[in-house]
Amino acid sequence: MTDRLLWLLPGICLLACFMSLWFDSQAMQKHALKTKLLASLAFVGFAWDLGATESSYGQLILAGLLLSLMGDVLLAIKGQKKCFLLGIGAFLLAHILYAVAFSTLATDKQRLMLVLPVISVAVVAVGLWLKPHLTGAFRLAVPGYLIAIGFMLMMAWLVPMNAVYYWVVTGASLFALSPLRFQMVTFLIGRTDACARINCGAIAPDPTITMSVVSLRAR
Repeated sequence: MTDRLLWLLPGICLLACFMSLWFDSQAMQKHALKTKLLASLAFVGFAWDLGATESSYGQLILAGLLLSLMGDVLLAIKGQKKCFLLGIGAFLLAHILYAVAFSTLATDKQRLMLVLPVISVAVVAVGLWLKPHLTGAFRLAVPGYLIAIGFMLMMAWLVPMNAVYYWVVTGASLFALSPLRFQMVTFLIGRTDACARINCGAIAPDPTITMSVVSLRAR
């Protein structure tokens, strides 16, 4: 694969995301959804083009990207609580698959006693912060989502230090920050109309995680 082709699909994704944000700002919901779907599809194609299907790690990452694509579409549908919950569920499963993928790269167990308490405190703190604002099914969905994010982040930080490690840790950390902003706006500020914009803007984790597939193949 040439360098030009390597960055073609991520470039398409960036362009589609900007178009989606613009369409959303103009209340052109159908066009916003279509361009958001194009952006998500571009990253799935990016992973496929990089040979994700050739290893168990890549297959898990590809499956996670597909679930993220599903979550992107569901969260972009405004005014539908069922779609919103299904979107959270899709991302929750995606984070679990990413965590399982990271575990296949071996783990540095010596770091576990340092990483586990830090992530646990962060997850509990965010959960307590959001708890007063959660109602109905969200009382279970959001804590479950936070636990999945924490598990994914822990497995990422336990990957042995090498070229793959930096892509994995950066991508997982960005994934952890993106839903935090999403939940803050949704539950603390109460602006469910901003979900699509935040979700569309949080595109950095996808190419970063996908690049770990390249690093793994190069080892």
